[in-house]
Amino acid sequence: MAAQPAKAPVASTSSVQKVERKRFRHDGATPHPRTHRQRSETLTAYLFLTPYLFVLIVFFALVSFYGVGMSLFTVDLGFTPPQFVGFHNYEVLFTQLFTDPSLSPFWISIVNIIKFTVIVVIGQTILALVLAMLLQTLVRGKGVFRTSFYIPALTSSVATALIFLWLYNPDGLINYLLSLIHISGPDWLNDPFWALPSLMLMNIWSTAASFMIYFLAALQDLPREILEAAEVDGANRFQILWRVTVPLLRPTIFLVVALGTIGAFQMFDQAKFMTDGGPINSTLTPMLEIYDAAFNDSRFGSAAAMSVILFIIIFIVTLLQRRFIDTSIQE
Repeated sequence: MAAQPAKAPVASTSSVQKVERKRFRHDGATPHPRTHRQRSETLTAYLFLTPYLFVLIVFFALVSFYGVGMSLFTVDLGFTPPQFVGFHNYEVLFTQLFTDPSLSPFWISIVNIIKFTVIVVIGQTILALVLAMLLQTLVRGKGVFRTSFYIPALTSSVATALIFLWLYNPDGLINYLLSLIHISGPDWLNDPFWALPSLMLMNIWSTAASFMIYFLAALQDLPREILEAAEVDGANRFQILWRVTVPLLRPTIFLVVALGTIGAFQMFDQAKFMTDGGPINSTLTPMLEIYDAAFNDSRFGSAAAMSVILFIIIFIVTLLQRRFIDTSIQE
């Protein structure tokens, strides 16, 4: 019987035509509906981001580059034309560092802010974690306590400074309470030994509330099965906290430490309002010294150089924190 091979070419021709039609749809002038929708969504997203990008570029990026450029000039608020001096402003600062930094207000402020940052970041991180864990374990009144704990974060820094000025007054509440147990309290803000610790205590109290929210959100997101497994294995509360909870909170701990460090290095308003850098420069901060150099002494070029050095220090410290704080979670 004779074979009938005529149907195979017909099927092959039909398949080729289907492939060609698909190729025409993709390569033709008409855009793919999904690609068009993605472009429209991307354009919409950039339109919503435009106000933020404008503020970021104009008030942060351009101003930062302008500050770096100003550090290469001698500028005195427009009374004389700016004069290009190259790296002279940096040379002056580093000459003071390598000769006698104890006579340089800027390097004194750097030492002060390093002490301030170490104590404040450790204190606010521990206090924020403790407050978050207390809220996590509360059964009743959680909303009331959450609001009361968060009030310091909503309070203006100037209002907080006014409250602590009254508390730190020689005849204020703190010394009154100390007198009840026959302890003579110091003049907190006028004593070089106690002035900086007083600002540390105030900042720990006022900033821990903000970071408490970070820890509270992280605690609520912890996997319950891991904590329950630790309880079944016989671990007590301290062992669960140290060996289970804290390792799971490593990314949040890094975020809190990094943000706290950046904020502490930029501390200005409390020192300006409460002590103005005194007594004997014991509470002088880099931001306060930059402010004095620019607006009191009209040394804008030198102030810009200090700002650049401060930025480099903060950047290096943040990189070191990222290097040494393990953010990986090992379950």
